[in-house]
Amino acid sequence: MKIVLYLHLHQPWRLARFRFLDLGSGRSYFDVERNLTIFRGIAERCYRPALDRLERALAEHGEFRLSLSVTGTFLEQARLAAPDVIDRLRSLYRTGRVSLLAETYYHSLAFLLPAPELAEEVAMHRAILRSEFGAEPKVLRMTELAYSDELARFAEAERFHGMLAEGWEKALHGAPATHVYCAAPAPTVLVLLRHYPLSDDIAFRFSSTSWSEYPLTAEKYARWLAGATGDVLGLFMDFETFGEHQSARTGILDFLSALPSEVRRHSGLSWATVEEAIATTPRAPISVPRTMSWADQNRDLGAWLGSDLQRSAFEAAKKVGVLAHQAGDPRILEDWRKLLTSDHLYYIYAGGHGGDLGVHRYFSSYDSPYDAYANYMNALTDLRRRALDRLGVPILK
Repeated sequence: MKIVLYLHLHQPWRLARFRFLDLGSGRSYFDVERNLTIFRGIAERCYRPALDRLERALAEHGEFRLSLSVTGTFLEQARLAAPDVIDRLRSLYRTGRVSLLAETYYHSLAFLLPAPELAEEVAMHRAILRSEFGAEPKVLRMTELAYSDELARFAEAERFHGMLAEGWEKALHGAPATHVYCAAPAPTVLVLLRHYPLSDDIAFRFSSTSWSEYPLTAEKYARWLAGATGDVLGLFMDFETFGEHQSARTGILDFLSALPSEVRRHSGLSWATVEEAIATTPRAPISVPRTMSWADQNRDLGAWLGSDLQRSAFEAAKKVGVLAHQAGDPRILEDWRKLLTSDHLYYIYAGGHGGDLGVHRYFSSYDSPYDAYANYMNALTDLRRRALDRLGVPILK
């Protein structure tokens, strides 16, 4: 069994408080200093200690492998707030045992927009990985692991060799998530699936004292991995799991350090990067007509488009996007793409219950989704005014 450990690094440009009275004021939509303060804190608690432990694991265990994806907005903030984090990422990549994946530069919902927005954002991301790391990724990861037949066709057109997807039973129709498949409409694209129960044991349940398996040790977890059947096991999660979502006092960093040693005890287990994992003959084709993701219990687009508020905001963003492209002003287009980052719509989530609702509230700094909606719409309205002004179109009062 090949274990594919994949970790995602992303930070959005969070909005400043932008009121209706701020329209036309020239104020920035984004609270840069607050974003950088947040980044510095997470770098101290998570990025530095976890990256250091991963580097030691690579040095001590020649068989250890992992894969990372790093958004453009993460790298922008890291340059300003903690450039040593980028140095640490470069050091990992230079080992030759770390793969970097491509995605949208802005961790956006560009895959729901007309062409060529998605292709342009993926090209931007490829360019920054090339300039920062000298990397030419062969595997594509869409925002929040979004996957569909249509996206597989896009990946094939962009000459990617593989994509990541959620190992969701309803989409797989009973097929196990522990094999490599190919996309039915794009057979040259191989699909690596996330084993969500074992991934979530770390990402969500690790510190839950009410969990029947608490505490989770690396020794116990390695036994679970060894007991799984199949060819490949995808452990996909946010990098912030290690030190931020699960704090260091829970033992999560020690768990990360100990896992390679415990895996080594089981002869049937080995590590692989995403690129190594797809260097095989796929088991069978899979078809996913409707987009699935790794977000929320329904594994669909509901985390961003599940309520009237979210759909209203997204439709407004789409319309402003047309103007932003027509305006021919790089600053307007950049601001619009930052507003297209999926996190902003995630904060407007107004439905759901239980665990889903709690996760949305955890990530949001707003008092309510209605507050998030009003702030977002004010920024969009101002951006629309700027685009119309650039185009010389009179603004109706």
